Formats: sequence, structure tokens, C-alpha cells
Amino acid sequence: MNLQIRSLEGNIYLVETVDDTGTRLLTDRQHRPVKFHCLDEIRQHFHSAQIDEVWLEQQTPYEEMCGLGEDKSLLRMKLKW
Repeated sequence: MNLQIRSLEGNIYLVETVDDTGTRLLTDRQHRPVKFHCLDEIRQHFHSAQIDEVWLEQQTPYEEMCGLGEDKSLLRMKLKW
């Protein structure tokens, strides 16, 4: 299983699990996205799971706000888990 961690403004992280059956957003019992406040919380949540790769993704509007253009691409990096 792989994890895709989406970094949002306000120190909020959402996690998607990726396996042979597809990609699923981690949700609670009320089907709301589980919000984490740091990468260590995510690591603790998945401490007993077999994780192959972990990716951190961030999309930021700041480039456009600083006059650098409208780049809609994600900043994506593989984490050493």
C-alpha cells in the first residue's frame, strides 16, 4: 500500500491510500475526511500498516499572488518513511 498525503493550508493533512483496488481518501465513521495536523500523526496512525511508498503533495496559490504566473502543478515529493 502507498500513501498520498495532501498538504493543505492551516497545517492540515489529508491522506489517500493507494493499492491494487484504487485510491481511497481516509475517512471517519461519518464519511468525513480524517484531518491530521502533522506528518508524525500520520506515521503513528499507520504504524502497524505495511507501507511501500509515501508521497507528499502540495498545491499552493502563492506563486500567482507574487506575480510568478498561474502554475497549477503540484509540488510532489517522495518521503523517506
